[in-house]
Order: sequence, then structure tokens, then C-alpha cells
Amino acid sequence: MSTIGKNAGFRRTLATIAGATALLVGGGIATASTASAGPSCPSGYHCLFEGNLGSSVHNYYNSDPDFTNDTFSSGHGVNDNSWAASNSSSGGYESHYYYDVNYGGGLVFCVNPGSSVDYDQLSDDNVDGNHIGKRDEASSLLMRPSTTVSCF
Repeated sequence: MSTIGKNAGFRRTLATIAGATALLVGGGIATASTASAGPSCPSGYHCLFEGNLGSSVHNYYNSDPDFTNDTFSSGHGVNDNSWAASNSSSGGYESHYYYDVNYGGGLVFCVNPGSSVDYDQLSDDNVDGNHIGKRDEASSLLMRPSTTVSCF
């Protein structure tokens, strides 16, 4: 076999290997899971707790602009009654909690995928009706892709 024939065969083999590698890498990226499990929260959910992590809970699968009609597993209302939160996002979304309904009043706190914040990490300050604290304040949840905001 001539040198030209050997080079052509080598190039074909190299091209086949490169193509197969590209398919494996591309397939791996396309099917890679971004699930992150936060404590005491089912996979795919963003959870608020009435007390510490693992206490009475309300799970959210999507954003919720108004906690007014939401209740914890204890039957108590969620609006302005949250002490802890956990994020088990299956889509890599941060949990952003706001002081008022419809994502108003400013950001109370946010939780990264696979992370949580317990009651002792959230302050309970409220001076003259002004939003200073973070506990007992959340009224809406907006799920956001990765941001530059510093989250728990």
C-alpha cells in the first residue's frame, strides 16, 4: 500500500474518532442533570418552612407572585410567616423571596440550588414597620437562573 493510501486511511479513522467523541461530549452536555438537593425539600422544589428546616413546609415548583392563599403543612398561612428555606431545584434556579406580593418591596433573601437557610441565619428585625429583618417577611417567590446576587 502506498503512503498516500495509508494517510487517507489514517485521516478517515481520525475523523471517525473525532466525530464519535463530539457526539459523546455533546450528548453528555445535553443530558447532564442540574438537579441540586437542598435539605428537607423534594427534588425539583423550592421549600419554605414555618420554623426550622424540616418543620411545617410549603413546596413550590414554580414562581408564586402571592403567598396570601398558601398554607404550610400545619395549616398556618405562608405569607409573612417563613423562618427557613431550602432549594432543591432540578433546573438550576435560584429561589428569590420578596417582601411584597408580585415581587415588590425588594429582595428579602435568596437561596442557591442545593442550599438552604435556617431560622438562625435570618434576622427578625422590624423597626417602625420598616423591612429590616428577613424572617416572617417573604410574600412572593421568583425563580431565577443564576444571578450575581449573593444568595445563601
